[in-house]
Amino acid sequence: MAPPATTNENGGQGRLFEWQGQNYFSLNTDEDPAALKAWFTAAATAAGETGCSFEMPAAAAGWAADPATAPTNAGFIRDAGAVLVVFVLTDEPDKSPEPVSQWVDKLAAAKQECGGINCILASGLVPSFCYDNPGDATLKTFLESFSAPPFTGNIDGDPSDYAMVVGGALAGVIQEKCEEIEPPG
Repeated sequence: MAPPATTNENGGQGRLFEWQGQNYFSLNTDEDPAALKAWFTAAATAAGETGCSFEMPAAAAGWAADPATAPTNAGFIRDAGAVLVVFVLTDEPDKSPEPVSQWVDKLAAAKQECGGINCILASGLVPSFCYDNPGDATLKTFLESFSAPPFTGNIDGDPSDYAMVVGGALAGVIQEKCEEIEPPG
């Protein structure tokens, strides 16, 4: 069921969380990332851990790309010439309803002008019991549905390891993918 046209929940039902008047932070790669780091850290802290006790990152990513959430999320997913990185932070198994393919298809449709799945990378910080769980492969199936194998790290691990996943491994894959994509026009 598509999200309603309006909701009183900031960041609910596939809508981006608004922090300091922004639903996302835009930055050029040659700019100092300090402002992005400060904004993201404050937004993630403000978003907290409230909401449904069933975490659904695959569904949230899919709904974020759906036209039903366009009024809130407009401009976030750029299509032609831009890589979309889906990054999951969770400490629980993914309980997204419906088949994983439904959420992957929504994201691929939003990136159609760029090449669909070929312009999407996925990664995350998740506990191993959520990723390598033979009884519930939702999260693993979702993260492995895109154009390159995902980089994952353990969210319950040492925070210094996060930089390896995000800054080291993922940054190289993003750069490589960006070089593969033809600029628009």
